[in-house]
Amino acid sequence: MATFSIPRQRAVGVGVGLIIVMLVYIPAGFGDIERVWAAAGTLLLGSLLGPALTDLRLQVGLPGVIPGALLAVLLAMFLCVPETDQFVVAALIPVALLAVELVRREQLAAEWYAVAAGGIGWAGMFGSTGRQSALVGALFAWWPIVLPVLIIGLGGRRSRHSVLLSMAVGAATALVFARTGGISDSGVAAALVVVGLAAISVGVGWLVASRRPPTAAP
Repeated sequence: MATFSIPRQRAVGVGVGLIIVMLVYIPAGFGDIERVWAAAGTLLLGSLLGPALTDLRLQVGLPGVIPGALLAVLLAMFLCVPETDQFVVAALIPVALLAVELVRREQLAAEWYAVAAGGIGWAGMFGSTGRQSALVGALFAWWPIVLPVLIIGLGGRRSRHSVLLSMAVGAATALVFARTGGISDSGVAAALVVVGLAAISVGVGWLVASRRPPTAAP
């Protein structure tokens, strides 16, 4: 059961996003324009991820799924950013959460997911090191978390089956972008690829999430 209200989750998420921006503002080597939209994108993501992680936790109800999705986010970032030394540190918390949940056979509180998400967000933003396409990739890597919540918001089914399929589509899309637009030389090209992949994945996610799970034969 959620322990934070939605407004409080959004406020905490924005605060975590602000801390990430402050930590990477200079060492990541962003230019002036990049700093503006990187900061805005991080704060927007922060405001969405708190409620999204809580909602997904309730919808999925299975141990290991959310930590696994966070590791997929981290992998997508790893595949497109130039600087990756910090990813070992960022992976420690989601790996630990995954192990604990599988051993205990129950989900941990959403606050633990938020802690892991903060470390992953820092790793991706810092790793971008001023390359615009990698910065786009670090933000779009969160698609496995954002897409299922977006589909639910558009009126999609809220079943566990639908959410899991949407998360899988989001993870596949983020990984495809990481090795295409995320490593391109142009930030504009990367942004255009994101728009295209996001639109396709919303359509695919809607279709697969709307299908009812197969029922067992009597």
